[in-house]
Amino acid sequence: MPQAKQKKNDRSELSDIIFITIPESFKQDFGGFTLDPSQPLPVQIPDDRAEINPAQGIKLEAIAAGIIRVLAYRENHQSIAYYRQLLLALQPDVQNELLIAAIAKAKVKDFTFAEELFLAACHLAPQTAELYVNLAVLYGEQAKLAMDDNKEQEFDFFTQKQVSILQEGLAVLPLSDLLLSETGLINLYLGNEEIALDFLNQYLRIAPQCEKRTVIENQVKELSEKIEDDQTLYAAFDEMQLGNEDQALRLISSFIEHKPKAWEGWFIKGWALRRLGDFQTAQTAFVRCLELGEKNADIYNELSICTLECGDKELAKTYLEIALELDESNVKLLTNLAFLHAQDEEFNQMYELYLRAKAIDPDDPAVKHLASELDKRLGDRGEDADVIDA
Repeated sequence: MPQAKQKKNDRSELSDIIFITIPESFKQDFGGFTLDPSQPLPVQIPDDRAEINPAQGIKLEAIAAGIIRVLAYRENHQSIAYYRQLLLALQPDVQNELLIAAIAKAKVKDFTFAEELFLAACHLAPQTAELYVNLAVLYGEQAKLAMDDNKEQEFDFFTQKQVSILQEGLAVLPLSDLLLSETGLINLYLGNEEIALDFLNQYLRIAPQCEKRTVIENQVKELSEKIEDDQTLYAAFDEMQLGNEDQALRLISSFIEHKPKAWEGWFIKGWALRRLGDFQTAQTAFVRCLELGEKNADIYNELSICTLECGDKELAKTYLEIALELDESNVKLLTNLAFLHAQDEEFNQMYELYLRAKAIDPDDPAVKHLASELDKRLGDRGEDADVIDA
């Protein structure tokens, strides 16, 4: 091949690619395809060189390698259609060869080269769903390795690439049952449940009867029920925020029928009942949360309120002490317990809790109220007294 003008590409994926322009007089036919001198050709050069060696010339393999690299990383290149035609003329079975080589590279964990070969195969025609899924599997394998090594950022990076390549495939093949199912399942794995349900329902609309379809039908049924239950739970919570306890109680009763072992449902039930004044039944609901294995400060705080209203102040204090063990910097818990001690004239305990709350948020209204109460109790000794006589 004659000497040609050369231009080094400065982008990392094409760092070893040089674009050459052939002279007008040079035209060669490859299986019915004639070179176009107006189109620059990508040529891959060895890593240790910055230009083409005139003595060695340019081999067709170097042009084919350059086109593969451009197909992989620059599918929107202005000359991409020309490059596809030329590559297919040089290697008619190139797509299958790329796929076989990519799988081989993936098996030996040469992920970078495997990705390049898969991408190039995906950007050739005809495009098949299997090509995109194979590349998604490659990204999935890299994501798993990152997860095993506790590399969260790398895991996120590769899972996003996994999702993106499947979406790219769907843009080309929107009615592919394989791509629809894979996109749905990866979103389900990532916790994007509503997105997953949408894709899996699209899959079911076109998928033939088979074992895979049966499995996904069951997954869709379970997922639909879960999403519906979650929406009911969130709706009940919203009603509580709006002060509509009766409506919240109606919604959460429906949720508990479907998910009797979900502590969140029992918590909202107890919360609603407590605000409606049914403290004994509310207490039972909060105890059910504990029986189901959930132990958090909010549950114990609610139990404290209920037991206090039911006349057991000592148990109410105990519940608040447990809540503070779980959330020691919670000003609400500190002041609630302080006021209970104040009612029993246990001023040493009240004062200690006040100091802890004040250190966290001196401007909290409850903290200021505690200060006022302490001032009444202590008189001219002030809040700096080391010990308060009970």
